[in-house]
Amino acid sequence: MPATPVPPAGRGGTPGRAGPGRRPNKGISRVCGIRLQQEERDNVEKILISLIALALVFSLAACGKDGETEPVLSEPQGVEGEAENALPEEEAQPEEEAEPEPEPTEEPLPTPDPEPGIPAPAGWPEDIPTPTTGDILGGVWGMDRSDSIFYTTDIASDIDAYCRRLESYGFLRQEEHDYGEMWPDVKVYSNGRWDVMLPEESDTFNYSYVTYFNFYPLFDAVTEGYAGQPEDWPEEGLS
Repeated sequence: MPATPVPPAGRGGTPGRAGPGRRPNKGISRVCGIRLQQEERDNVEKILISLIALALVFSLAACGKDGETEPVLSEPQGVEGEAENALPEEEAQPEEEAEPEPEPTEEPLPTPDPEPGIPAPAGWPEDIPTPTTGDILGGVWGMDRSDSIFYTTDIASDIDAYCRRLESYGFLRQEEHDYGEMWPDVKVYSNGRWDVMLPEESDTFNYSYVTYFNFYPLFDAVTEGYAGQPEDWPEEGLS
């Protein structure tokens, strides 16, 4: 019988088997080695990436713990910062000028009656004007029951007109005074230095024309003296 021919290695024969006297394929081995090296590098890169990710996670956790105390510490700094920032704004704002307080209005001083008064008797105080009409029926210094000195006189004149004249010289009507017990039915005018007392008109006496006047000094007229005093005052003139 004729012999059966054997096909060459690698061609139609059993794969992976080399014929006698043939070497394996080196290209295939090199490709497999490169693939193994690439897989190892990929695995190393994955491990490194995992380690880096873990490190970032731990770092962020640590930063989070440290950051929890920051709001407490930063609040005062924030307040101070706001105050520092507010100061320039406040300084930049113009200060409101305080409105000046209204000055107290002074009441106009009374204008003295320009009419000349009738001549005054000796000892009449110059601070007290005399009436413009009528007569002054004498005058004398005396002392009342309380040992207060006063100048007394009788005047025959228009009493209402004389009261208006006193007001023009700064004498004001005193609604309350201390002369009521000793001198009932009187009205008093004062300039703060002299009290001028005259009786009120009553049903019994008509004081509208002739009446007496008393002048009480509100200072020590004996020691200090006064304008219009007689010579050798108080020895002369004070009885």
